[in-house]
Amino acid sequence: MFKRNEPTHRASARSRWISALVGLGAVGAVFGAPAARAEHLTASDVGNIIAQAAQEAAYQGKPATVAIVDRDGNVLAVYRMFGANNAFPLIPGIQTVNVASNPRGPNGGLDGVPIIDTGAAIAKAITGAYLSSGGNAFSTRTASQIVQDHFNPGSLDTPSGPLYGVQFSSLPCSDLNRRSALVDPSSLTLGPKRSPFGLSADPGGFPLYKNGQNVGGVGVIADGLYGDDTTVSVVDDHSVDETIALAATYGFAAPITIQASRITAGGLTLRYSDATASDLKANPANANTFGAFVVGSLVDVTGYYAASSGFGTGQEHGQPASGFATDASGAYGTPAPLVMVNADGSVRYPAHAGRVAKGLTATEVQAILKEGYQLSLSMRAQIRQPLNSPVAVTVSVVDGNGEILGSVTNQDAPVFGVDVSVQKARSALFVSSVYMKPVLQNNASLTKYLSQAQSFFGPNIFNATVAFSDTAIGNISRDTYPDGIDGTQNGPLGLPQTQTSPFNDGLQLDLVTPDIVTHAQYISQSGKTDVGHACTSSYVPAGPNSASGNPITANGLQIFPGGFPIFRNGIMIGAVGTSGDGVNQDDMISFLGLYRGALDTKSGLSEAPQAIRASNLVAHGASPLYVSCPTTPLLNSNSSNLCAGK
Repeated sequence: MFKRNEPTHRASARSRWISALVGLGAVGAVFGAPAARAEHLTASDVGNIIAQAAQEAAYQGKPATVAIVDRDGNVLAVYRMFGANNAFPLIPGIQTVNVASNPRGPNGGLDGVPIIDTGAAIAKAITGAYLSSGGNAFSTRTASQIVQDHFNPGSLDTPSGPLYGVQFSSLPCSDLNRRSALVDPSSLTLGPKRSPFGLSADPGGFPLYKNGQNVGGVGVIADGLYGDDTTVSVVDDHSVDETIALAATYGFAAPITIQASRITAGGLTLRYSDATASDLKANPANANTFGAFVVGSLVDVTGYYAASSGFGTGQEHGQPASGFATDASGAYGTPAPLVMVNADGSVRYPAHAGRVAKGLTATEVQAILKEGYQLSLSMRAQIRQPLNSPVAVTVSVVDGNGEILGSVTNQDAPVFGVDVSVQKARSALFVSSVYMKPVLQNNASLTKYLSQAQSFFGPNIFNATVAFSDTAIGNISRDTYPDGIDGTQNGPLGLPQTQTSPFNDGLQLDLVTPDIVTHAQYISQSGKTDVGHACTSSYVPAGPNSASGNPITANGLQIFPGGFPIFRNGIMIGAVGTSGDGVNQDDMISFLGLYRGALDTKSGLSEAPQAIRASNLVAHGASPLYVSCPTTPLLNSNSSNLCAGK
C-alpha cells in the first residue's frame, strides 16, 4: 500500500495540532458519525474563521483572499486583505490570479488564463464542502490527487484518477445548481449552489465541521496561482494557501478519523493536507476577533456575495431552507432519503413520467430510484469511515431529452454527487444518442473528436447504434488508450498527454469552455452578462418535446463511472446516474438499480442490449469497459460478481 513518508518533526507537530483541536471539541463524534442535532455555521463562527486566516496570512507576509460557504454552497463571506492578489491585473481595480500553465506542453483550454481571486477562493471553499460528509473529509489537495491523468499524479503507467473529470461539475451554467439570491431572489438559501469555476484542485480549500458534522468549507488564495499538485510523492513544504486555510479551520477542523489520509482508494492512501501546525507562524487560538484589527475588508463578488450583507449564517443541511429535506412519501423505504425541495417545501424533482414517445413512466422512475437507493444502504462504502459503513450517494434518472425525472440522496451523501449523478446519466444518454455525431460534425472546434473516433472505431461511430455507459465514455476520454499506459495514443474524446491538464482534458471541457469564460467575465467586472441557465447550449441542441428547451447536457458532460442508458424494446428512452462514493460502487448502484427496477415493473425496461454495448468495440487491441462493479460489495453477504451476465 502506498504510504507517504512524513518527517518526524511534522508528525509530532500534527499530533500537537490534533490535540489542540480535540481540546476545542473540533473532533466531535467518534468516526465522524453525525451528531444528534443538526449543526450550522453562525455569523460569529464565520468571523472567527476569517480572523484566524487573516492573522496567519499577516504573519506569513502573504495577503490573502478568503471565502467561506455553507455545506450547500451559500457564500457566507468573502474577505480580501489589503494588497492581496495584485500580481496579475486583468481589469484595473480587479484582483486576479492565473490558472497554472501546462507543465508538459503548450497551454490550451483554461491553462494560464487569468481569473478573479474571489471566484477562485469560493471554488476552493465549495470543493471542500461538497466533496465531504460526516463519513469523509476531502480537501482541494485530495481533489488534485484524484482528478489527474495518473493515480497517483507523477507516477507512470498507472490509470487516471478515479474522479478524473469531476472538476468540471457544479458549473456556473448548470440548470440544476441554483444561483445566489443576489441574482435569483427565488433561490433564497436553497442549494446546491453553483461554483464559479467548477470544483477546484488547488490546495487551500478545506471542509469545516462542528461536532462531527460537515457545515461548510473555507477557501484561500494568496500565492497568485490557481493550480494543482502534480507530484504527490513529494511533500509540499510550504503551500501558503493551505497553511492559511489550515489556520482558518482551527476549532472547525474535520475529525482526524475521517480525513482523506485515513481513506484508501485502489490501494493508495489519499492526501488531505501537506500543511501542519509546524508551518503556522501564529497561534490561531490567539487570533483577535474580527474587527479588532483592520488588514482588509469584506468584498462584493458579482453574482455571489454582497459585502454590505456582512457575515451570513449557514443552513442546516437536510432542512428545507437548505434545499434538501427528508422524503415524506414513504416510497423509498427506511431510513427515508433526502430529496431536493423548493422554497415552498414541495419536492423539486418528484418521480414523474418522461416526455419522449413510449418513455419512462412515473412508476418506472420510482422503481429505479428505489432499487438504487436500497442498494446503497446494503453496500460497503469505499470512501467513508468507519470501515463497513454503507454507501452514501445520489441516484438520478433522466428521460430521453435529459430532463430530470427524479433524484434521491442518502442522508449524509456528499453534495457534489447531486449534480454529478445527473451529469453521468445525461452523458450516457448523449454519447449513445443521435445528437452526438452532428454536434461533433457541425462545430469546427469539435470535429477533431469525431475524426479521432472514426479513426479508432470506424466511420459509423456515434450513430446511435452503440450504447455508451459513463465508464466507456471515460475510457475513450483519457489522454492514453488504454488508460494509464504511457506513450500510447490518446482516447478519441481526449487529448495527447503533452496537452492534457486538469484545466484542459478534451471534449468535456470544450463543450463548456464558452460558458466558463462568459461567467468568468461576468464576475470579474460588474455589468457583463452572465452565462445562461444551461451548459453546452453553444453546441448541443434541445431534444424534441424538451420541457425546458435545454440541451441534453444542460449541466455538462461527465467522464467517470456511474451512468447507464435505459432501454425499452431496444429503444433508448432515458438514463440513470449515481455519484458520491467509489466509482465502482456508483457503477453498480446505477446498473443493478436499473436491472432490478426493470424486474419490479415488468414493463419492458432493460439495460442496453449486450450486442450494442460499447464493450464490443475494439481499437488498438483494447475495448472500452461497459460496467465495473465491486467484487464482493455487500455488507451482510459474500455474494460476488453481482453484475455478471446482466
